[in-house]
Amino acid sequence: MKLEKGLILVIIMSIITLIISSCTTSKLKKVDDGIIFSLKEGALKIQVCTDRIIRVIFDPTGLFQLKKSLVVERSWKPVPFELESEGEAIQLSTEKVIILLNKKNGAISFYDHDGHLLLQEDQQSPRLMTKAQVMGEETYHAQQNFKLSAEEGVYGLGQHQEGVMNYRGHDVLLVQENEVASVPFLVSTNNYGILWDNYSKTKFHDGPDGTFFWSEVGDTIDYYFISGKDLDDVIKGYREATGQAPLFGKWAFGFWQSKERYRTGKELVEVVKEYRRRKIPIDNIIQDWLYWGDASEWSAMKFDDERYPRADEMIKMLHDKYHVHFMVSIWPVLGPKTEIYKEMEKSGLLYDPVVRAGGKVYDAYNEKARQLYWKYINEGLFAKGVDAFWMDSTEPEVGEANEEHIKQIGSTALGSIARYLNTYSLMATKGVYEGQRSVTSDKRVFILTRSAFAGQQRYAAATWSGDVVARWDVFRNQISAGLNFCLSGIPYWTTDIGAFYVRQYGAYFDEGYKDPGYQEMYVRWFQYGAFCPIFRSHGTDTPREIWRFGEPGYWAYDTLVKYDHLRYRLLPYIYSLAWKVTSEGYTIMRGLPMDFSADKNVLNIDNQFMFGPALLINPVTKQMYYGEDYINEIIPSEYLYTPDGEKGGVLVEFYNGQNFESLVATQTQKIVKYNTWINKLPEGVDKKSYSIRWTGEVQTKGGGEYEFWITCDDGVRFWLDNKLMIDSWQAQRGRNHRIKVNLEGGRRYKIRIDYFNAQHGTQMKLAWTTPDMPKEVYSPDEIKTWRLYLPQAKGWFDFWTGE
Repeated sequence: MKLEKGLILVIIMSIITLIISSCTTSKLKKVDDGIIFSLKEGALKIQVCTDRIIRVIFDPTGLFQLKKSLVVERSWKPVPFELESEGEAIQLSTEKVIILLNKKNGAISFYDHDGHLLLQEDQQSPRLMTKAQVMGEETYHAQQNFKLSAEEGVYGLGQHQEGVMNYRGHDVLLVQENEVASVPFLVSTNNYGILWDNYSKTKFHDGPDGTFFWSEVGDTIDYYFISGKDLDDVIKGYREATGQAPLFGKWAFGFWQSKERYRTGKELVEVVKEYRRRKIPIDNIIQDWLYWGDASEWSAMKFDDERYPRADEMIKMLHDKYHVHFMVSIWPVLGPKTEIYKEMEKSGLLYDPVVRAGGKVYDAYNEKARQLYWKYINEGLFAKGVDAFWMDSTEPEVGEANEEHIKQIGSTALGSIARYLNTYSLMATKGVYEGQRSVTSDKRVFILTRSAFAGQQRYAAATWSGDVVARWDVFRNQISAGLNFCLSGIPYWTTDIGAFYVRQYGAYFDEGYKDPGYQEMYVRWFQYGAFCPIFRSHGTDTPREIWRFGEPGYWAYDTLVKYDHLRYRLLPYIYSLAWKVTSEGYTIMRGLPMDFSADKNVLNIDNQFMFGPALLINPVTKQMYYGEDYINEIIPSEYLYTPDGEKGGVLVEFYNGQNFESLVATQTQKIVKYNTWINKLPEGVDKKSYSIRWTGEVQTKGGGEYEFWITCDDGVRFWLDNKLMIDSWQAQRGRNHRIKVNLEGGRRYKIRIDYFNAQHGTQMKLAWTTPDMPKEVYSPDEIKTWRLYLPQAKGWFDFWTGE
């Protein structure tokens, strides 16, 4: 007898159901939103969130008593899925993806319905949970292992400064720092994304041995697999899970002028007046720190009456007469003399460490603290007309912005800071966004912040790349940093045009805007900035207003004005794209793999990008015309000797007191490069008052002119061959100290550096320029060229010529 096709299908499905219910009853449990599969190491849950968003949770206890996610706040409606079991695999299928589960060890593979493998966990060792104690808490180190295909490129993970575009073959540390914004979302040219829902110190690794995410604190492994038609669709899925980016006001896409810092309201208004007088377009003016008074009033959320009299009237004038918007900086650290500090302290809402200006950081994980923080913002700033909030140092900066210092917080309202290490900015921006929305829906929120985490886009927060330095290599690295940040699903990003530091920490433009070499760099950075989602100039060491760089007819001035006008010509295009960001999950600043993933030549390109669908941008990131070629190197260890003649380093002595009062420790350092953000001071050194001495000898290469560079903050003296060559014994911001001297070849010369620390940490570097180092001559009269790669597509034409 021949069975009808439909009857055969019913019988087959009945048999499969029997197999599932009998052979794997003890291991497999079907639930409304997916399955739970038991393993000897714990239990694995595959949750079907949508037909293309799959959540994977492994719990060593098997109880799934999960903490509320800070990143994915939404709930999910039931989604139809089919379940089958055959041999050693269980298959779960939705309309868009197929998930295979290895019954032996729980390894998961993800396929599309054409049978293409998108992603698979390591089939031999898919995951590892290692019991650990972190900051006194019993927990696990959590590691999830994957196997990537040979051809795919992977991107995202936030903003990092190494100049890497494609993270194949790389390691990435996800810990918030100044200049680093860690976002645990990875996307692939295989058209999927992995959202790693863990907030602790995390490492991403990819190499010949495989790929993994590892986190320091994890009760479970918890990640989301997101598939899509292309990378835009994957990022759209990420925003579906974590929240859409609100639409900024059109003004936010105009030009932002800032510096560190305008010292009075009058100075700030005069800058705006000058822009209007010159008919140079501007939409936003920014007031940096200390508008509140002295340092003890840090982030008081009010204007100092002496320097900003009748601030509300000033802001009204900026709005009504000059038609600009006004942003101020606010900080998580609160000065000890402020009313907000006193009220926070009374309610136990401050962390213990005493930091900047004797202040303390508030606990943004505490809802009451967030509400109180907004209360003072509203009364002292927002009610007076402030339009936007620049939330600085939201890593947070606890003395310094790094893991060691942040962990000094100890505990938050939600638990150990080690568990929530990377999420402070997420919670801080949440408080300000929700605070403003609770007051009015008539004014769109705009937040600028120095740190970011997954989901932060829903709080109307843009991020900038931190306190970067004015070097050409650093400038180029901003391109890949910004592109990967936007590929992490957060669409709005910017830099300090011209860099924050101009004459310190490795930047050498001591004359600031007067230096033609810096003018060239600033112009190139400004050109690039005109094609960033947010177009903002800011920094210290030198003013940044356009007229500082010349007058009409001068090349730098004319080019800056040209690109400012170009930004405004493009504003209808940009604002239309911004609506696509909000309504369609779009990304404006686009790494080339987003639009040309079939062209394998673009996978590693780190200096070109698409700005929307129409414009290919290729910034010039090399000095061509002006200034010195500042070639130097840290003096290598093979040219250094200790005082007793041992080759390979110098002797370092650490003292308490700023004048070498009490010797605490000695050590040998291979090179003179010391940074207390990275290197711990020896035990026993008083961090509030110390001095350091480096002594030894340096051996020259060939004879000729040498230049020695000491880059540091605060007091420094430098002796060469027992002669005092640099004497700058005073508290000061970081700067470059340089001397030139003719030396004999192959001879050893005694060196000594004395240093005292006045505030914050220490950064010390001893470099040299030797006679044999090549130097490039720059000529403003020579025609230069710049290479461009055109991806494999039709219809390219030159923006400037139309050809």
